[in-house]
Amino acid sequence: MEETLVQILLATPAIVAITGQKIRLGRADQRDARPYVVLQTVSSAPSYHMQGEANPVPIRMQIDCYADKYGQAKTLARAIKSRLSGYQGGPFKGVFIDSERDLPAADAGEVTSLFRTSIDITVHYGA
Repeated sequence: MEETLVQILLATPAIVAITGQKIRLGRADQRDARPYVVLQTVSSAPSYHMQGEANPVPIRMQIDCYADKYGQAKTLARAIKSRLSGYQGGPFKGVFIDSERDLPAADAGEVTSLFRTSIDITVHYGA
């Protein structure tokens, strides 16, 4: 599912115009120049009924947009939200934006000039 979500983002001209091909799973490549995107699965909680697992499975994902300037991170986040909000197709039964927040791009006590906008989505995925 995660790889397919990356392909959807890579097929979106407005996103690729900002990131190039720098949309990663788990963590960024150390050689990636900003701006770039990192996707991570936060939770996946299948539900069940008496015949087995119910579909679709809701999966919570976090999408982090990193950039050198605040405006770049926000523009990238807006392009991603525009593409994914309400998306349906193939095994994706629905993609929904849960929240968005601006966060420091470093751990407490570190100094960085990096900006991050984080988007949480719920993906309903399954056959």
